[in-house]
Amino acid sequence: MSETPALTVSELISTLSSRQALCAFNVENFDTLKPAMRAAADTGCPVIVSFTVPAAQYLGYELVVRLVGLLASTYGVRYALHLDHCENPAELISAVAAGFSSGNFLDEGLIPDGEYVPTARRLRNELSGRASLEFVLGRLGHAHDAHPGHTANNSGTSPSVEALLEFANETRPDILGFDCGSLHGMSSREQDIDIELVRDVSVATGLPVVLHGSSGVRSEAIQEGIDAGIRKINVETALRKIYMASVQSFLVTGGPDSGKPRYLTRATDEALSEAFTHLLEAYTMRRS
Repeated sequence: MSETPALTVSELISTLSSRQALCAFNVENFDTLKPAMRAAADTGCPVIVSFTVPAAQYLGYELVVRLVGLLASTYGVRYALHLDHCENPAELISAVAAGFSSGNFLDEGLIPDGEYVPTARRLRNELSGRASLEFVLGRLGHAHDAHPGHTANNSGTSPSVEALLEFANETRPDILGFDCGSLHGMSSREQDIDIELVRDVSVATGLPVVLHGSSGVRSEAIQEGIDAGIRKINVETALRKIYMASVQSFLVTGGPDSGKPRYLTRATDEALSEAFTHLLEAYTMRRS
């Protein structure tokens, strides 16, 4: 069986209505990848399969491309293959050369001052037409270093519409990222996002907006954000939490089978399948 090649995120977004968004599921191994692909097949939804740089490096870019493509062919899934949280342009170029169809280039502290925009421009020139590129203005918040009282409208870091329009004109991203109030690493859904900012940026730039840190954002706020212009929703922390909880539970309750990896995999597969399906139904299958 041949592998199904990845589509770009832009190609998948073009199939959505104005009330729908793609789910970008961060997976780390076969046990988290397989239920994501099966849930996409069961719901008939396109999906973004997302690997962080360390996860992709562990398996190897070419093996990731072949593995995801084979599963997509097996299940009949339309998908994009995304390299997430990449600060090294050489890594992104290598991933695209291997068959990745999307990449998130952002600055989390490793890029020298003043180098982000020129590097983003070089990536745009080199990878144009080969992959969807997601560029991020500024640094995104993390739950472990957020100050007390961090809110959607008063985070102290949210950029202006004018700054985002200038950034978009300079770098020409396919998907635009910025701080709209969400935080990476939140373990409970209690955060709001700045819907007005998302809407104004979407209208001003004409670009699809990505929501980072969705695991901590209220589901109702995410749905409002989709209506305002969010077209890509990144999910990682919630999935990792479900995975680890199912592992810990099975090790306690699995009896003699708890020492057998194949039964442990069955437990995590069931828990993740339910989570993936719920998210696809909530955000990608929304109808007018």
